[in-house]
Parts: sequence; C-alpha cells; structure tokens
Amino acid sequence: MNKYYVACFLVISFVISSCTLHRKAHRKKDKTVKIDSTLNKHVSDTLIGINDTKKLIPNRNDSIIYPNTITDNHLIDTLTSVWNKRMIYNTFSGKAKIHFEGREESQEFTANFRIRKDSVIWITITAMGGMVQAARILVTNDSFIMVNYLQKEVTKLPLSQAAKVLPSKVDFFSLQNLIIGEPLRNGKITDAKVLNATSWMIQVEDTSYIQNITYNRTDTTMSNGQMTTRNPIGPKAIMQYETYEISDQRKISKGRVMNIQNGIDTMSLDVKFLNTNFDLPLEFPFSIPASYKIK
Repeated sequence: MNKYYVACFLVISFVISSCTLHRKAHRKKDKTVKIDSTLNKHVSDTLIGINDTKKLIPNRNDSIIYPNTITDNHLIDTLTSVWNKRMIYNTFSGKAKIHFEGREESQEFTANFRIRKDSVIWITITAMGGMVQAARILVTNDSFIMVNYLQKEVTKLPLSQAAKVLPSKVDFFSLQNLIIGEPLRNGKITDAKVLNATSWMIQVEDTSYIQNITYNRTDTTMSNGQMTTRNPIGPKAIMQYETYEISDQRKISKGRVMNIQNGIDTMSLDVKFLNTNFDLPLEFPFSIPASYKIK
C-alpha cells in the first residue's frame, strides 16, 4: 500500500480503537510529549497548592484564593465550566503540514480540511509540496468514502464498518474534535487537581474511554491530553497542543503532536496548521473517476 495512503489512513483513523496496545509512543527525533506522571494516578485527597499544602481556585474576580481545605467535588464544580467550554462555529477550513513517523518510515504530506459542523468532514491529502494529489476523503455521520488517486481505487463503506479497512474504528464527532483541537469525547469529570501554579488537570470518563486533560490556568486552553480505554493494557493516544492563535475571534491550537500506540507499533503525527478559518461558505467537491475500482 502506498505510503501516503497509509498516512491518510492514520490521519482519519487517529481515534483509538480496542486494539491491544502496550508500548509507549515517542515523538519524532526522540522528543516525547511530556505528560505529568500524576495523570495516570488517582487524584489524592490533598491537592497541590502554594507550598504544596494549600489548594487554589479562581474566585469571582479571577484572582486566586488559598483556602485551607476544599473538597475534590468543589474543584470539579469549579472546573466544570472550563471543561464545558467549546468552540461555536458552523464551518471550519484549514491547511496543515504533517510529519508522520512510524516504526519503519517517515513521511511529509499536506492535508486540507473542511468541516460543516456535525455533518460533513472533507479531507484532501497531497504530497511533494502539493504537486501530487494522493487521496480525498468524505466522512458523514453514517458513511466513509475515500478516493485513492495513487492506486486508482475507491473505498465506500458505512462509517460503522470503516474499521474493516482502517487501522482503527472511526467516530465522526471524535474526528471532528481532533481536527478542531477540542477534547476528543464528551464525558463526566470524575477527578480534578491543581498540578502546579500554572496547570489544572481533570479526568473525564464515559462508558468506553478515560481522558486526562491538562489546562493552562492563565487562559483555560488545553496543553496536554491523554486518552485510553478502560482496559489497562488497551489503546492509548497522547496529544500536545501548542501555538495558540486567534482565528476569526476563536483561539485555536495551530501546533499539535499526536503520539499513538497501536500494538507493537508507535506512530507520531506532528501537525502544523498553516491557516485556519471559521464560518466561511464552503463547498465539498467529491467526484469518483469512472475508471476507478470500487472496493
């Protein structure tokens, strides 16, 4: 299978599945995303604060107060509004340079994204500085279509069956959140703690996954995220969010590192958005050449 086709798979199938994963993922050039070791531990009764003895929460005037005691539930209540904050938009478009590294190869390619929120995700993959069109993908809530221009093939499947041809399952809303730079899944906050003077951490759970997310206390942007299945030896994805910029009055991370554990494989995607736009009128052109083989 062509390497760009594989890279294309990795972009749209990043959302981790129930494969057996156990090795630690690494960033390219041995630069590992740094996730605080406490993310995998149960939050203790004593939260880290000034001099490691007092807990910190923002008051109504956005200053910092230092109560002698505070329950975990109180901190969870305080951070619920941070967790619930999501971007409001109708459409999104962006272009990103992506560096992929796996066990046996390293690749560079460009991805163009278009999204109509909760409806359509459109992706084109190009190589060699944009001169070679490698693939085009259209994902809806219930369908997945990919045109592989390099091998002149078309894959058409119900989204629920996309795992038959991809390294993992694909969930529309998690993929949408991944591209935008939002938490991958919704869920309930089950733990929270103050990591240090600049960071909060929350643990969020749903029926299948556990997420640990670190927020910057200065502006409540995400800095790190880790997502695992409830199976302790199950899959793991680690994200790092960098280079926040204002785009159409929305703050978005334009630099991301994604480390993926997939069985004995470790994969890394270093994503740098060159441009992003919200709420522009968008088209989603998608045609299938008559001579292409449909799989």
